[in-house]
Amino acid sequence: MLDTAFYEENRIEIVGEYDVIVVGGGIAGVSAALAARRNHCSVLLLEKSVMLGGLATLGLIAIYLPLCDGRGRKVIGGIAEELLQLSIQYGYDNLSEYWRQPTAGICPQERYRTHFSPPEFVVALDELMMHEGVDLLFDTLFCKPVVQNGWCSGVIVENKAGRLGYRGKVIIDATGDSDVFFRAGGPCVETDNWLSYWAFATDLEGMKKAVEFGDIMKGIHLLRLGGDNAGTTVPADARKYKGTDAGEITEFVLEGRRWMKKVLSEQGYFKARKKEKSLLTLPGMPQFRTTRRIKGIYELTGDDVSKHFSDSIGLAGDWRKAGPVYEIPYRSLITDSLYNILAAGRNISSGGDAWEVTRVIPVAALTGQAAGTAASLAVKENCRLRDVPLDKLQQKLQEAGVLIH
Repeated sequence: MLDTAFYEENRIEIVGEYDVIVVGGGIAGVSAALAARRNHCSVLLLEKSVMLGGLATLGLIAIYLPLCDGRGRKVIGGIAEELLQLSIQYGYDNLSEYWRQPTAGICPQERYRTHFSPPEFVVALDELMMHEGVDLLFDTLFCKPVVQNGWCSGVIVENKAGRLGYRGKVIIDATGDSDVFFRAGGPCVETDNWLSYWAFATDLEGMKKAVEFGDIMKGIHLLRLGGDNAGTTVPADARKYKGTDAGEITEFVLEGRRWMKKVLSEQGYFKARKKEKSLLTLPGMPQFRTTRRIKGIYELTGDDVSKHFSDSIGLAGDWRKAGPVYEIPYRSLITDSLYNILAAGRNISSGGDAWEVTRVIPVAALTGQAAGTAASLAVKENCRLRDVPLDKLQQKLQEAGVLIH
């Protein structure tokens, strides 16, 4: 009779020790690593792919959403603003001239946002991490945290060298899906996601316009399919998928490609006019938005718009409409049960309509900066994350350009 279970026992070699280990190299992870490093910590950034930027680059979600409130007031600064400028350092953009220059004026007509080119952004992010001295490992899959009595002493990973261990004083979960918290037994909340699929294409007509106007953006089409409040095409048979199950992830990816082919076929991409049109690139990761988040000490909700929090670590405007602004409490990055793990990015404790506000690129960068800064203070003070001195945290964030209240 065949066994119905596999058994594995391994002694994991510890190959490195760091003050801060960041799991996930998306925008939140990059920002967290950068902040911790700038606050004099040794930092290891783990990324399962071979590109930094996550959804912004590998996922082709190439729109850096607003840093303003839609009424001309900048509400997000710091590393989030630095990365916006970095995203267009080498590639195209459509950033308003108003926001290119420091100003105290009001410009409600133009939001502080831009399109950017993912490949050029990847190159700039690589340079930034190397320049800042962040240790980076690509093609390295996070497997599990090593947790005892609420403390995480490090993580086990797997890459070409096999299964390896890294010790860390503070762990930052920037996976987007709360993988570290979930595998550590932390409280999490899961939701389903509408299918969303973005890709880039071009055609001869667009190329002619690009040459005519001297603007490469006129020759590149961003194809957006799905129901994510972005004004995209929603197929009649759309349904929701889980982003925490391999089978559902596979279906999500395949269904996205099927929808894309159907739409492009109707436009002649694969038939008579195939020499006049072409796909440029497909996303290299599933484009989930809200999969699994932590259940933090405080959960930010839509009812918290304009509310003051004494432990605010920054502001977030609503990218969908002008006016609403949220303060994000530090308590939404941590839990009671895990003492040295904190969240950064779209998996912070933010529910309902507030999750839509906090899941996007600028806020991911903001919470990443807050997480990295808090981690550095926890290392310096040798304390639990919940005991990090808030006055010192807010002071460091403000000195780094973050707007707190």
